[in-house]
Amino acid sequence: MRILAVDLGPERRGGQQQTLALTRELARRGHEVWVAARAGSPLAADVAAAGGLGLVPVSGGSEASPLVLLDLARAARRLRPDVVYAGEARAHGAVVWSRAARRRPFAVHRRYLAPPRHNPLSWVKYALVDRFFAVSGVVREALLEGGVPPDRVVVVEDGLPPGSEVEAPWPEEPPYRLAHVGAFDGQKGQEVVVAVVERLAAEGLDVSATFLGEGPERPRIEAAARSGPAAARFTFAGSVPDVPRRLAASHLLVQPSRAEAGGLVLVEAMAAGCPVAVAEVGGTREVLDDGRAGRLVASSDPAAWTGAVRELLLAPEERRRLQAEGRALAARRTIGATADAVERELTALLRDAG
Repeated sequence: MRILAVDLGPERRGGQQQTLALTRELARRGHEVWVAARAGSPLAADVAAAGGLGLVPVSGGSEASPLVLLDLARAARRLRPDVVYAGEARAHGAVVWSRAARRRPFAVHRRYLAPPRHNPLSWVKYALVDRFFAVSGVVREALLEGGVPPDRVVVVEDGLPPGSEVEAPWPEEPPYRLAHVGAFDGQKGQEVVVAVVERLAAEGLDVSATFLGEGPERPRIEAAARSGPAAARFTFAGSVPDVPRRLAASHLLVQPSRAEAGGLVLVEAMAAGCPVAVAEVGGTREVLDDGRAGRLVASSDPAAWTGAVRELLLAPEERRRLQAEGRALAARRTIGATADAVERELTALLRDAG
């Protein structure tokens, strides 16, 4: 099967990492895979370095930018793919407006909790997709709420690439090390983590927090942390290549997110043996197996988070139980399982197309 996979994300975020892992796995299985990525983006560099994948550089711009549409239309005419796959929302729109999937099956990976908008352009975008891969049940429900027929939506969970599991000694304690992983985009709750550390330190608990990620809100949050009463207890490491190792050295992943569609970072932490505390929003209950594999916090209030984190830090046996449950769950969430589902659906679409 010749696959044109499109991902126009300008940064190396979870969706782009998933596109890379999935396309590499499909190529490993013998499919001819070409990845259309924004020229100069981290994903384009990763694809070029990966081996086994073809790279189609795409101009920068919005999903309706004339240069973007021209690049995709030319790629589709040149490569003549059997199927087209969009790994994120910009790619979805660009494939539709460029007509790159004209007369060939088109699948979109969906990682947003919001339902489709009710306007003519949105209706066209969603009507021209043959299959949506929703990363969780709540994402599937949002698509159905937006009018997408049920037979065009399947749940395909994101999966971990090989090497994600980390075997490391249980970190000594105290001091207690918290971790937060995610973009500083106003949705991941880093300011709540800052408040939790300040409150616990004021109580006399020896605790610190490391933030892994970048984004427009980082300067504001970092400045607030540096000017507060626990300034020395915070590390802002940015985007780093060794996230699993850092998680394995932490006592707890603390994620007070305002929205999480699939929450693959939770699975990454579990695979590294790091217990998880996360806001009960979006698909997090689903990811944590109804809370059996991690602590769900049904509040964004720093006081509630302080209580939940304090309770877990002072209960090592409970954290060890969560570690065991988490490792068992993460073992099932592999990129191989994701590729199985995607391959099966793309093959069915191709067969049905005749």
